This record gives sequence, structure tokens and C-alpha cells, in this order.
Amino acid sequence: MFMFESTIIWDDNEIPLSRYFDDVYFNTDGAVDETRYVFIEGNCLYERFLQHQQETFTIGETGFGSGLSFLVAWQTFKQFRQKNPNSNLKKLNFFSVEKYPLSASEISKIHDKVINSEDSLSPLSKQLQDFLIKSDVGSLDETNLLICYDDISCFADFLVQKNSLIDAWFFDGFSPAKNPDMWNESLFKRCYQLTREKGTFATFTAAGFVRRNLINAGFNVEKRKGFGLKREMLIGQKI
Repeated sequence: MFMFESTIIWDDNEIPLSRYFDDVYFNTDGAVDETRYVFIEGNCLYERFLQHQQETFTIGETGFGSGLSFLVAWQTFKQFRQKNPNSNLKKLNFFSVEKYPLSASEISKIHDKVINSEDSLSPLSKQLQDFLIKSDVGSLDETNLLICYDDISCFADFLVQKNSLIDAWFFDGFSPAKNPDMWNESLFKRCYQLTREKGTFATFTAAGFVRRNLINAGFNVEKRKGFGLKREMLIGQKI
């Protein structure tokens, strides 16, 4: 049952802030476009779906938040399956972790603010909200969602138990300056070990210590133009 205490403070501009980290979940203006740019395009997901020869593609995410990144990934996969019904790729696994889950009402409010009612994300949002009220593990169409409600330090062991390597990472914690545990070298080393060969990552940040930690973990790291006014972001691959 998805019932949690409020973790959000809404500022005067109706921007959602974390009660624990004093950081925005995202800017409600352009949040969906930014998610697509950073995580979907940053990992070249649609192109990789087309090239994938196995039955299942697996995404790992550090920070479920409002579930927006999951929604956009789910939408992208649904579009892929509709256009490529005979592809070898049939299933999407999405593993995420969240220490401070949002309540169902908070998720609903955020989605109402960032998702246009005419967008094909809108009905998916309603399905996700219904799903979260009932469970944290299960299938939504051809996509399996599994959420670890625990500290980020437990996420790697959670993934080991699921016996699944990650094809693409969404590194999506709060600001590295305010939530350093989500960006440390030891975490990235565990993530690297759990990444399939030629697996990728994308993240909104280009902070110097994050880049160094990713490189020290073993990833090949590149800078990419950031979304909107953000100058840079990071993408990379396990070679």
C-alpha cells in the first residue's frame, strides 16, 4: 500500500522542494522535455531499443521521486513496441530506489502540473498512480516496475537479488552538493559492476567530483550540452 507522510514543501511559485534536502524535484516548467532530453536521449534509448537483440531491456534509476522519468521511459517503450511488434525486444524492466517516497496525492499534484492533459503521458500517469496505491512491484503493460524503498546504499544489493544487469542508468538524485551519498565513488563502482557491457548512463549534472567518481568507477564519461539554460550534463558507457 502506497501511503507515506508528506516529503514536499511547495514554494511560493508552486515548485516542489524536498523537505529533507532543500532542493527542487525539478522545475515544473519543461520538466517532461528535460526528462526526455537528459535520460531518454542521453542514453539513446529509442535507438538502442531498435538494436537490442535480447528479450528484455533493463533500466536502473537512482531516485524515483515523482516517477516522471519512469513515465517517460514507459511511454518511449510503448511507442517502440507499437511501431516494432516483431522486434526481439518484448519487455522493459525498470528498477528504482527511493528513501523518502512521495504520497499518492503529492505525485498526483506534480503530474497535474507538469503533464499536459492532451499528452499521451496523462493516461499513463493515472495508471501509475493506481499501481502505486496497490503495490511497489508489478507489471504495467509490457513494463515491469520494481521500487526499493530504502537508502541508496542498499540499492546494489537489491539489484543483485534481482539477478539482472543494467543496460541504461538514470543517475537522478538531488543536487550533488546537497545529497552527496547519491553521487559517491563507491556507489558508482557498484553500479559499474552491475552494468552490462556497453551499458550507458546519463545524468543532469556535470559537477567535477561526480565526473571524477564516474571515471574512477570505470565508466567512459563525456560532457553533453545541458537542457535549456544548463550548460553541461554527463553521459557515458561501460566499455
